Amino acid sequence: MKKNKGTATAVSRASNHRSWIFFWLDRLSDAIYKALGNGLFGYIFTAYTQEQASFEKGFVKKHFSESSKTRLYIRTVKKYLSKVFESSALLNGMGTLGKKLTSFSLKAFGSMFFSFGLYVTLMYLIRLFLPVIETADTSVAIIGVTICIISVPMLLSTKNLIGAIGESSILGTVFKETLGFRDETFEVEKAKSKNGIMIVFGMLLGVLTIWVHPLTILAVLALIILLALVMIAPEIGVIIALFALPFFSLFDNPAVVLGILILTVVISYIVKIIRGKRIIKFELIDLSVLVFGVLIFLSGTISSGGSTGFREALLTCEFILGYFLIINLMRTAEWIRRCVWAIVTSGTVVAFIGIAQYFLGIFTTGAWIDREYFYDIKGRTVSLFENPNVLAEYLVIILPFAMYALFKAKGWRANLLGLISVLSILLCIILTWSRAAWLSAIICIFLFFMIYSKKTIRFLFVSLFFVPVISYFLPTSVTRRFLSIGNMTDSSTVYRFYTWRGTARGCSDFFWGGVGYGPTAFQEMYPPYAYAGMEAAEHSHSLYLQILFGMGIFGLLAFAVVILLFLQMNFEYIKNESSKNMKMVSAASICAIVSMLIFGLFDYIWYNYRIFFLFWIILALGCACARIGNDETRRHSYDTNADFTSNE
Repeated sequence: MKKNKGTATAVSRASNHRSWIFFWLDRLSDAIYKALGNGLFGYIFTAYTQEQASFEKGFVKKHFSESSKTRLYIRTVKKYLSKVFESSALLNGMGTLGKKLTSFSLKAFGSMFFSFGLYVTLMYLIRLFLPVIETADTSVAIIGVTICIISVPMLLSTKNLIGAIGESSILGTVFKETLGFRDETFEVEKAKSKNGIMIVFGMLLGVLTIWVHPLTILAVLALIILLALVMIAPEIGVIIALFALPFFSLFDNPAVVLGILILTVVISYIVKIIRGKRIIKFELIDLSVLVFGVLIFLSGTISSGGSTGFREALLTCEFILGYFLIINLMRTAEWIRRCVWAIVTSGTVVAFIGIAQYFLGIFTTGAWIDREYFYDIKGRTVSLFENPNVLAEYLVIILPFAMYALFKAKGWRANLLGLISVLSILLCIILTWSRAAWLSAIICIFLFFMIYSKKTIRFLFVSLFFVPVISYFLPTSVTRRFLSIGNMTDSSTVYRFYTWRGTARGCSDFFWGGVGYGPTAFQEMYPPYAYAGMEAAEHSHSLYLQILFGMGIFGLLAFAVVILLFLQMNFEYIKNESSKNMKMVSAASICAIVSMLIFGLFDYIWYNYRIFFLFWIILALGCACARIGNDETRRHSYDTNADFTSNE
């Protein structure tokens, strides 16, 4: 009995000891959060509202107030162009054609595809028996027969196209939940039978396969549908761009394909603005992004890279337009959710591909790694990207959004999918063997939890005791790779270090204006400043040195202002916002941008255009969240004041 009493006393003392430790950890946590929220940090990083108010009272009031000449001129031009567009025979004709096509019966489209597949097969037979025309390709016949088989279920349907899409469990979800179409869009009308016209159209397309491959014709049809969707709603183009971003690697020039898509979305958005169906809002942070974009353009015009450097700067400026598309088109929490879904889903697929590549042995060997120092690393996965470091950058910037999706998931299925997404992305980051990515991911996770909960300090304290245990179970290759950060016996570290030094020497000569934007200008002007054996560097391996070398100090300062305003806007929103859902999207944006800025210390993260585009998209998502939350707060305050006044 005494023994049990003594045991209970010992347990009680241990419990009290743990409580005492956690009590002081909580006190420390409260002190840290209080200092961050109310101290100098809090003052600097929560001043965006005051700065925006000054901006509105000054620049905006002077040039864009209701009575300003600029506003009146813009309104006059917009009114004129709106009349032109509304009376356009082309636009009206396209709209009418679209409505008629969607009202056609599914059987009519089945007839078209069956006719197309039949004539594709027939054209193959003609080439087979008349080899003078062209050598027959067996794959063409297979495609033709496949199209005929797929069209059979459509031939048996009595629904119209739009009704069938709305009732489909898969397509209905895609169009309604992902692309944002309303339920009334899919209200079923009586199906119109136009079998004869569609059969003739399919026949003509089939005859074309004498000269054009059938897959090319199908790709053109898909492109027309995509163009129609983007012109209906530019938001759809943004969602498609975010989801398809890594898959553009399937094309010979991914950046050009992405550029064409973004340009199409921009045109659609401008048309919507002119017709009064979309609005544009301009804040202080938008001005800072615009100024940075203008500096990129100007540095491209004087680039030492010549016409190639100018084209690089022009394409870069086009991708910055992605920021303005997000900030003005994604104006509701639902659209923000769709963007996050597109990013996380796409990133998870990329991670799975990367993991499969690694374990199946389809990876790059002997490249981007010191084989003598890291002899036990058999390769680095690249997934859909051409470089493991680029893949690592892509996954690191997506990681906090996958974590957000996991924490907001409801139900065991959603939680399981979220957990799989996070774990697959983390595993793929490890398999890139990018030390900068590992460090960035660790800081990203820590920052995310710091914003998510004040109890993170507790977790961090407890986790310190498990570090030796975790390091014991980790493969030696992983721990040795991570601990080699800064090790000058590693050829990769030496190469980066002397590239930085060479670039820094060049920056001293081009401090004010830079040599011009883009890798071409860098490759032209860097060699005289390079150390022996480092002349072939394609970039500086540092985001900040690259900006300074290419755009001068004004470019670097302009970028710093953008980042400062972004952090101010989002930290202020997180501090004041009560909705944890939207707040965590903003937090994920902060974590993503901060992790990329850390990554930028060790590599030029903008070398790949798609990563550059994604960087500005993520930055815009955070700003869009803050803007949506601030607008809702103002509306709520206005409604409260109105109710109070009416009660009086």
